[in-house]
Amino acid sequence: MTTLTSKEPTYIFRITPELALRWTSLSILLFFVTLAGVSRLYQVIHGQPWSFSWQTSSQSWAGVLTFLAFVVIFVGTLVIHELIHGLAFRAFGGSPRYGIKVKYFFPYAYATSPGDIFSRNAFVTIGLAPLVVIDLVCLVLLAVFPQATWLVWVLVINTSGASGDIWMATLLLRCPKSIQVEDRRAGMAIYTPPALDPRSLPFKTSFDKTRSVLGVWGNTTLIVLMVFLVGSFLLPLIFNILQVPSFVLGTDAFWLIRWQNDATGFGLTFNLVSLLLIAAGIGILGVLVQVFSRSKSTN
Repeated sequence: MTTLTSKEPTYIFRITPELALRWTSLSILLFFVTLAGVSRLYQVIHGQPWSFSWQTSSQSWAGVLTFLAFVVIFVGTLVIHELIHGLAFRAFGGSPRYGIKVKYFFPYAYATSPGDIFSRNAFVTIGLAPLVVIDLVCLVLLAVFPQATWLVWVLVINTSGASGDIWMATLLLRCPKSIQVEDRRAGMAIYTPPALDPRSLPFKTSFDKTRSVLGVWGNTTLIVLMVFLVGSFLLPLIFNILQVPSFVLGTDAFWLIRWQNDATGFGLTFNLVSLLLIAAGIGILGVLVQVFSRSKSTN
């Protein structure tokens, strides 16, 4: 921890609904990019592909066990992620606290050190510590133990779950080293020395109308992608329990979902290109609705 250079914060960074949605969109992007990158690396190292699809035996209970195993991996990764945040807080003189909260309908775990002041570099280190430590450990273990394929999910969940940490670290690295940061559970407070012009900080408090329209399109598109992402994990379990027969949603040229359920097992595959096109189309529809609502309210 450090001593304050000023008594009042220059800027208070809070998590807003728009920011939460942007973090979620970044998390979705990191999910796919990390999954693709790690699977490619796995194939290069071990000479065999890592399967993206959910495949088990055709028995319903096996699908339930697979789903429960994924839940354990997901929760365990989040717990370790926050514990490393806490250890990093303590290493820089903080007093970490942990909890779980739901904000804007998004549940999340957190580690915080309220009231403690840190230098910019220390706070960036605290924020990125779980991302670096867990990912490096998983990469080393995957290289040594090719049979531990479940570590890919740990790495992907940890990286995509660090979207907020990456976002805030990027903002802070654009600030001068002289700033100080107070950790707050729902954000952070920025303190600056008297000689620093607050307008030089990369924090924005308002958006023009053009960006807000683009924001509606982007946010709507990303919500649709998030729904598809969640569905990619839940639907296989539901379809298998209901014993839904194999089907393809779409045509050979433009398909959205392919569901396989036969003697060899079951699996659900999404066409990413089709998802992006549909999500973008729904986003455009959202923009048109907003424009129509604005024009109607002005008349």
